[in-house]
Amino acid sequence: MAGDAQPSAGEAAVFCRPVVTAPAVVRRDGSVLAGAWLPDLVRLGELERHLGDGVIESVADAAIAEGRLRKRERRRIMSYPLVIRLMIAMTLMPDGSYCEALARLAGLLADVPFALEWHVPTGKVVTEWRLLVPADVMESVFWEAAGPLIGDDEPSAVLLAGMTVCAADGMLVNLADTPANRAMFGCTGTAEQDGEAAAPFPQLRIVALTARAGRAMLGAALGSTRAGEQTLLKRLARRRPDLFAGRVVCFDRNFPGHELITAILDAGGHVIARMKEGISLDFADSQDRGWLPDGSRLSWLNAPSGKKEDRLPVRVAEHSVLVTGPDGEEVSETCTLITTLLDGQAVPAGVLRDAYPNRWTASETTFGENKATITGAGRRTSGPVLRSGSPRLAEQEAWAWLTSTQLVRASEAGDSDPQQWVLEKALPVHTTRPWWPRPSLFGR
Repeated sequence: MAGDAQPSAGEAAVFCRPVVTAPAVVRRDGSVLAGAWLPDLVRLGELERHLGDGVIESVADAAIAEGRLRKRERRRIMSYPLVIRLMIAMTLMPDGSYCEALARLAGLLADVPFALEWHVPTGKVVTEWRLLVPADVMESVFWEAAGPLIGDDEPSAVLLAGMTVCAADGMLVNLADTPANRAMFGCTGTAEQDGEAAAPFPQLRIVALTARAGRAMLGAALGSTRAGEQTLLKRLARRRPDLFAGRVVCFDRNFPGHELITAILDAGGHVIARMKEGISLDFADSQDRGWLPDGSRLSWLNAPSGKKEDRLPVRVAEHSVLVTGPDGEEVSETCTLITTLLDGQAVPAGVLRDAYPNRWTASETTFGENKATITGAGRRTSGPVLRSGSPRLAEQEAWAWLTSTQLVRASEAGDSDPQQWVLEKALPVHTTRPWWPRPSLFGR
């Protein structure tokens, strides 16, 4: 700015942080404005490093081309990419209003004198713009973020017979208690779905495929409480078989079923699952009882058709585990695992036993971290709850929430020093290039 002049020693100097690069608009009075439009410049800061700059714009452009979003003929105070970024940011700011979240998202850009003046819109305007963005557009952004965060050669990765071990599980998330949400999603734990005898909140069911390495979310499916976990996981396997191909999926006693396991096998994956007590797993060979050298045995799952030729062959491995009994003392309990990996030499029973506990570190830990970001959302309750009052916006918010938590973990996995990572670093916004403002510079 000083041209060819060089400052002298002791001369006062002002040190500035670059915020935006834009064409200069010079007024007659000599004042200089930025020839740009703020909604085009807002970014998600560190979060967008993993997602990739321009990905959200590409998703919005594709939705416009497909007719899922209506093309806007002129500039407005909001834009589709800005709405998408706002929803992602708001899931990490559970008690922030629309205006507070948008002001923080704009960051230092709000102080730039643009030729086209911009201001934080009202909550009503933001809601109107949210209603224009279908949930499937936000879902498209999620799939851009979903996937492994750490390579198979990292210490935290778990491999079995050359395949990555991951977990499938479901969770229920509380929603804002509105008649529309109750009618669409329902609730659990009570016979009544509405009224004083009903559960305090309607709930959304989410089934996800997760990896232990980086606690990455590989994929997810949403449904109402009336949709079973097996149904949602089977739908995910059939719609996105690439998620299961070459992977071993661990899941608990609520999931094993002929149709679901067949869908995963058809996708190119394998299964390790715990079986409920009382389910008969007959020996495959009545003469030698089907025992294998590693102590496992062959059996089958009956097909819905009831035909013998449709039965699904599985291998059964049993071992004892210590659990806490009703009186607080540890008691021994038999844990029965089944797997579609039938070769006992390639994958012995002991290897299956050691691989299955990764279900907890992959799914339970991931879900717990996710719910920690929305605890007390909107000051509606002390527990995790999504704040949107309509089913359409609740699904949109759910996909934004899954996206934001995946991006936070991606930033942590890619950080040079994960121990110094704090959530504050995930919230500041890029302008034209990535940068991390000091914590004192945001949250105005």
